[in-house]
Amino acid sequence: MARLGDICTVVSGTTPKSTQAEYWDGDLNWVTPAELTDESDIIYDSQRKITQQAVIDSSLKSFPAGTVLLSSRAPIGKVAIAGTEMYCNQGFKNLICSDKIYNRYLYHFLKDKTDYLNSLGRGATFKEISKSIVENIEIPLPSLEEQRKIAAELDKVSDLIAKRRTQLDKLEDLVKSRFIEMFGTLSHPSQKFKYDILKNLCRKITDGKHGGCTPQLGSGRYFVGAREIFDDSVHYETAPEIAIDEFEKDYKRCNLEIGDLLIVNTGATIGKSAIACDCRTQHTLLQKSVALLKVKSELINPVFLKYCYRVNETMYKVESASAQPNLLLSKINTTSIYVPPMALQNQFAAFVEQTEKSKTTISHSLQKLETLKKALMQEYFG
Repeated sequence: MARLGDICTVVSGTTPKSTQAEYWDGDLNWVTPAELTDESDIIYDSQRKITQQAVIDSSLKSFPAGTVLLSSRAPIGKVAIAGTEMYCNQGFKNLICSDKIYNRYLYHFLKDKTDYLNSLGRGATFKEISKSIVENIEIPLPSLEEQRKIAAELDKVSDLIAKRRTQLDKLEDLVKSRFIEMFGTLSHPSQKFKYDILKNLCRKITDGKHGGCTPQLGSGRYFVGAREIFDDSVHYETAPEIAIDEFEKDYKRCNLEIGDLLIVNTGATIGKSAIACDCRTQHTLLQKSVALLKVKSELINPVFLKYCYRVNETMYKVESASAQPNLLLSKINTTSIYVPPMALQNQFAAFVEQTEKSKTTISHSLQKLETLKKALMQEYFG
């Protein structure tokens, strides 16, 4: 084991005065934590640039290519590697590696430690990890040769995971393209369809329970909210189980059944959707953050409606003065959409069904790879 402070030089950054125009729009990279994303492990460019004058006047210190970037606040724990010489703001505790540690090995170690790094954060309003905290973090330190082997193995698995996710994204884009080909958008339909409002096309439009429920482990009754709706599915692994009597009381108003369309109607994931298909569906109570749409099956196929929302984002994107976006039931009820012939809707749904088979195969492969990566991280880093 080794302390990061013994095998790396930890450096932070500074923000030049924003009021000094001569400090900005130069040709020197100045990176912020917001630019560290899961999509890229190496940063070659920055959104904002600074000038040499800013470096001189603000006594900025650069860090070389190969430095491991670690965001130390807002948020804590984002990681990347500098692809070129850069400067940064004060939201980093970057690690310039000595000849004792391989930067990609350190990158993978920190990438796996997001929860741990956040637990080290200090501060009342915005939590931050200090330079001394980072320096005292310990890391297993095998030989450089072994570090390179470990990093190469983790790189390979990570690359396969990224490719599987890209495949899933491309399949989703394919379905959207097929939808537009068949139906167009609401503002530019592919042919002259009749239009109607969702209130007339659904048997029921409502949202989940306003307020909480009493937890009851083992009840087999689930309380599903926005965080459980993603990747076209309801994820029960994070849904709390609740008291049966409370479930029975509130289920009458929001009686979720197989085939119903669920849409997240508030918060950061507004617009995420899924069609209920799990065997636990009729033992599920929705939270306020999820809207329930029971379509009239003779008029609307729920698969068609789900992708109608995804292609026509104005159906759920709400301009509001409130910091929390909220898709009101009144807007859902009065939303006007095209109503293609059922034969055409069903044809599209059949195409989606075939695509879902490919998605399922890729998803299973992705799950296996993610499980493998977790096992490798546990083996190498504990």
